[in-house]
Amino acid sequence: MANVKIPTSFNIELEFETANIMMRFLAWFIDVLIRLAFIIAIYVTFNRMHLSGNTETVMYILFCLLPVSLYYLLFEITMNGQSPGKMMLGLKVRSLNGGKPSISQHLIRWMFRMIETPWGFLFLNGAIPIISMVRSNYDQRLGDVVAGTIVVNTKNKSSIQDTIYRDMSSLNYEPHFPQILRLSDRDMNKIKVLMDQAIKSGNQDLIVRVSARVKEVLVIETEMDHYQFLETVLNDYNYYTTR
Repeated sequence: MANVKIPTSFNIELEFETANIMMRFLAWFIDVLIRLAFIIAIYVTFNRMHLSGNTETVMYILFCLLPVSLYYLLFEITMNGQSPGKMMLGLKVRSLNGGKPSISQHLIRWMFRMIETPWGFLFLNGAIPIISMVRSNYDQRLGDVVAGTIVVNTKNKSSIQDTIYRDMSSLNYEPHFPQILRLSDRDMNKIKVLMDQAIKSGNQDLIVRVSARVKEVLVIETEMDHYQFLETVLNDYNYYTTR
């Protein structure tokens, strides 16, 4: 198990704990059990239907082979980098830039499973991800190395609440102020520091002054209260800089 520092768009490094071989094996094993239970359920269902030979073959391809083959690809895209097994163990696939992996990165990871999978030539194929993870500084299997992804423990070593980083990748967020990109990373960090200082000391006047200054610089008029406005500013900045 290793710690990896992933740079964000804000010149802040977030420290994550990588998922080691045992954690990833357990997640994989849970996913195997889920797929096996699905295959058994499909087999029992189709067996009771007494389908003809050709019809049964087509039905197995459509309702068993395809879902099982696309298991990781579909789940990790729709569940923000997690399969059911990863979710149970608190693991998540992230891009090496700290953000949500792109569709192409998910596709690359999925395609490399065809040569990494332990099925078939068990020793040879199963050894590929093990050797890759042992030799990688960040416990990456071959598909991760090529795709530029990493599997991390979702518990951060550095508190995200202490930075301006917010993970907007799993939210259907609608930004409000596109002019926020006129501010720099340093500006945004200063805003966050002042907000934290105001909240800790109960200084509402500081919140008002920071909010007024941001509105003045960006020429923004809004009915939001001052704290809500600054929170929206931080969320908007995260949204635009991670897309």
